[in-house]
Amino acid sequence: MAGLLLAAGIPSGLHGAAPREELRVRLTGQALIKQDLRVTAPLAVEQARGYLRGADVVFTNLEGTVAPAGAKVTPRSATTAFGGPEILDCLREMGFNLLSLANNHAWDLQEAGLISTRTEVARRGFGHAGTGSNADEAARAGFIDTPAGRVALVAMASGGVQLTPESRAGPTRAGVNFLELRPDGTLDPAQQERILAAVRSAAREARLVIAYLHNHYWGEPSAPDAPPGRERRVGRYRNPAWMETWARQLIDAGAGVFVGHGDPSLHAIEIYRGRPILYGLGNYIFHSGNSLDRYGPVAFLGAVAEVRFTGERLSGLTITPLVLGLDGAAKGAPFLAQEGEANLVLPGLAAASAPYGTRFRITPEMAELVLP
Repeated sequence: MAGLLLAAGIPSGLHGAAPREELRVRLTGQALIKQDLRVTAPLAVEQARGYLRGADVVFTNLEGTVAPAGAKVTPRSATTAFGGPEILDCLREMGFNLLSLANNHAWDLQEAGLISTRTEVARRGFGHAGTGSNADEAARAGFIDTPAGRVALVAMASGGVQLTPESRAGPTRAGVNFLELRPDGTLDPAQQERILAAVRSAAREARLVIAYLHNHYWGEPSAPDAPPGRERRVGRYRNPAWMETWARQLIDAGAGVFVGHGDPSLHAIEIYRGRPILYGLGNYIFHSGNSLDRYGPVAFLGAVAEVRFTGERLSGLTITPLVLGLDGAAKGAPFLAQEGEANLVLPGLAAASAPYGTRFRITPEMAELVLP
């Protein structure tokens, strides 16, 4: 029953007991998962059960679609790959309980696949948001109840060649909660207001609202094609001004955390009005059919961010570095970074965050936010 309530965006779960004062949220990179890691990379699953244990909320973006064997779904192309429900069982076993469904792969099996994914996710009790039977439902928050109080998620996606007009939720059309960047550099105002209204509404019902954006507006190709086949839109490494403004507007509307994905690399962290903005957490699971050179080494460096609130106050933020497998059965699976590998993740993330006034204390195992 709880899964059905969550699927409908209706709060369910714990009632009666006073919420615990400290709320712990862990957020990872995007999960482009097509195989069950319990079979292909059991060590990654074992490690995840350790570093994700103990949080009230564990979040990722489910970048793809899910359909049981024999389901009547139509892939959008001959090369479309997708996973079965066992990948959701894998994520659940690793420790995840909150998923965004808004991304450029949500329509890979078209409408039937989008509905199938929502059904299978809800059946397993995940909180989720970002798609729906119409635009209002796609924008609506999903909720989970925890010992530290109710947490909401509002999820959206922008850009991406796969997010064609028919994939975007409309007044009577199922699809993704889409946020359009118009040719003049402004966001669609009607879509903005619908999303901000969803955040305001969720903030009245939840202790914490997480606002999620999956962005594929990466700008125009501007770099040499070297190595051959490398993604040339290097503007993706920079946080565009419109995203900075939008993230802050979402915080102003009541979100307590903003987190982004899309570009498969790590981006800066900003603290705005005492609320964390994680502009991009890169990849967590990356079962991509592209060559290793498409996005380069940065696509195989990851991180887990733990955000802690005591009452309404941000009381801590730590980053645990990860590396993804590069070959064999464990390709694209997450593993804890070992010593020197951590130096590929943590100093770079700290340097990217410094222009926002964000400072970290770095140890061999993690980076810890220096609170004001």
